[in-house]
Amino acid sequence: MPLRWKLFLFLLAFSLIPMVVVSAVHRQETRQLGTTIGEGINVGISGLVARELTQTAKDSAVVMARSKTALDFAVEVVARETEKALATGGADPVGKALAAASDFGRPGMGPTDLAPRPGYGLPATDGHAPLAISRTMASWTAPGGTPEAALRQGQAVLGGVAPGLREIFEQLPDVISFVGVVLETGPCAVYPGHGRFPADFDPRTSAWYREAREVSAAGSLRSVWKGPAPDPVTGRMVFTVARPIIGPDGVFAGAAFLDVFLPQALHEGEMSDQWSAALRSYLVSRVPDPGTGKDALRIWAGPENDAHLSLAIAMSGDRITSGPWLLSEDGPRYEAFMERMAAQPAGSTVMTFQGQECFWAYASPLPGMQFVLVLPSAVVAPYADEALQEVGAASSMALATAGAASVAVLLAAALGAFVGSKSVTNPLAEVMRAWKRVAAGDFSIRLDFKTRDERAAMAQAFNETMPKLADHLRLRESLQLAKEVQGNLLPKAPPCLPGLDVAGVNLSCDETGGDYFDYFPVQRRGMTELAVVIGDVTGHGVPSALLMATGRALLLAAGQELAGADETPPPWRRLTVANRLLAEDVGDSGRFMTLFWAEIHPETGRVCWVRAGHDPAYLLEPGDRPPVELHGAGLPLGIVPDFVYQEQEVVLAPGQILLMGTDGIWEARDASDAMYGKDRFLEVARRHAAEPAAAIRDAVLADLAAFKGGLPLEDDVTLVVVSRPRPA
Repeated sequence: MPLRWKLFLFLLAFSLIPMVVVSAVHRQETRQLGTTIGEGINVGISGLVARELTQTAKDSAVVMARSKTALDFAVEVVARETEKALATGGADPVGKALAAASDFGRPGMGPTDLAPRPGYGLPATDGHAPLAISRTMASWTAPGGTPEAALRQGQAVLGGVAPGLREIFEQLPDVISFVGVVLETGPCAVYPGHGRFPADFDPRTSAWYREAREVSAAGSLRSVWKGPAPDPVTGRMVFTVARPIIGPDGVFAGAAFLDVFLPQALHEGEMSDQWSAALRSYLVSRVPDPGTGKDALRIWAGPENDAHLSLAIAMSGDRITSGPWLLSEDGPRYEAFMERMAAQPAGSTVMTFQGQECFWAYASPLPGMQFVLVLPSAVVAPYADEALQEVGAASSMALATAGAASVAVLLAAALGAFVGSKSVTNPLAEVMRAWKRVAAGDFSIRLDFKTRDERAAMAQAFNETMPKLADHLRLRESLQLAKEVQGNLLPKAPPCLPGLDVAGVNLSCDETGGDYFDYFPVQRRGMTELAVVIGDVTGHGVPSALLMATGRALLLAAGQELAGADETPPPWRRLTVANRLLAEDVGDSGRFMTLFWAEIHPETGRVCWVRAGHDPAYLLEPGDRPPVELHGAGLPLGIVPDFVYQEQEVVLAPGQILLMGTDGIWEARDASDAMYGKDRFLEVARRHAAEPAAAIRDAVLADLAAFKGGLPLEDDVTLVVVSRPRPA
């Protein structure tokens, strides 16, 4: 019997009884469904809003953390520029970019653009009085009693630094309120410039300056974060990030600093656009409330239009004794919220705020600080009401049409089954013929059904799939070719140098990757040494593979350009030239390449290395002696074009091994999201340290595979092992 008749009889037989049953059940289920949906809408929308608000808080916390990284880099730039000015005595003559604070406001003496600016003011009984500042000049001052020689030297040095202060401020105008330099001899410069320093102004007595001095005394140049604390000029609550300045004699010479006005860190305008103008964001910390003795949320920054947020702060030395608090009238929920905040990095709840029921969400952007969002629940009520109305209307419409549709379907079933069966079977046959042509490799076949139902949609989907399928096959072929090309850029086998055993491996998480390694002999002082290189490009996939290939080519080109008679250039020169060339290509793209270059003398074991932002290599030997990390200062390639790299040396003793890897090893995670870690990596290598380099490499890869438990790699994995066997 033809399929057309089978379809007709089947539809006719099974359309009558099910239709009657379905009609009755449909009416009952529609009423029950409307009630159930109505009850669940409020719960669903509330849960959705709570989750989305928590995610918004997390995202904002991440943005604030990234801003901290940018500020650390900016203050380091100011410190380095000041150190250069101290070494050269200053370059910019006083008066072009720097003026004395006492000259601001004096006719013909100070800058011509001195005027009040939004966001700057002086403490006053009724709030803040305007503060006139200059956006073209920095101002400098010094405490009373500063020696004349120190004043002259300070003018020259600060005059050379002043243009750089303006440039840093213009890079981060929405984050920084002031940027400046304080010299240990007393003089200091601040941008934007103004002339309203307090009479006893001496930033050397501030907590951040004292800590910067202590950090320098401990031999570190890390950035120091202090605050929040009132700005001595404006009285506003600010964070201060400072970095020690080291003079030409290697002694602490002062500190560079940035003041960050807290409300500028909240990004409230962007979040209000996403949610509602009723959204409030606060930067708080958990501290004891002097009034109750219990922990509460001390507000450091919040919406400036909130009347209860007075920033007049009572101080006792460097300790804040009073200020506004973020509280809720719902005591038990507030205490539970505080407990959750202490236990979890992010979360949400529902409780009252200023008499309104609100959603509260928080995340932690900085140690000891919480970012809190408060959104009135009334904001989402209209969405729930609208959804309830739509459900009610849909239910009524469904009940009204169900009866009429039942009768119409019964009559149309027989006629439709008979007439329409052919229109169903013919397209099926045509689709079957089309797929046979596709199976034979013909992707040009297309379907054209003159209908307005699923058959036309099926034809459209088929027609849209064919070009994509063809493109997908071509893309797979291209990626396979790219994988083969990249494989040709990596070494096939290690060089044979007496006294050294070397092995390496590269595993890409995609078809192509951004990791790079190489080893090859080089001529140095009439001797053949082993050069070992490992690198990592940000990200992975095709873009990272292209940047890796470019970096490799530039390293080889730099070696050929600088090569002398029968001798390759030293590593620091090769990397310096390659970095300059790479920075010209990708300096403004945000992408870069880390690198670790080592050259090993096979007879003496001397290791000369240059580190360009890559993870340190390790010297390891059997036994309990801790591994030696091969550090060294150096920025990744492609960031600062004029950076000059430096070499370090160490001896690879007989029996020791040199391990060089990328973060795809120790940052690998298992099914429980636990990290593989450097400790496990080094322990596996130590257990096999007496074996050949290839055995050590294979042992690490086997342990990593066992740790992953069959999960795919999240990042490219590259490992190079160099051992110096003991003499037989």
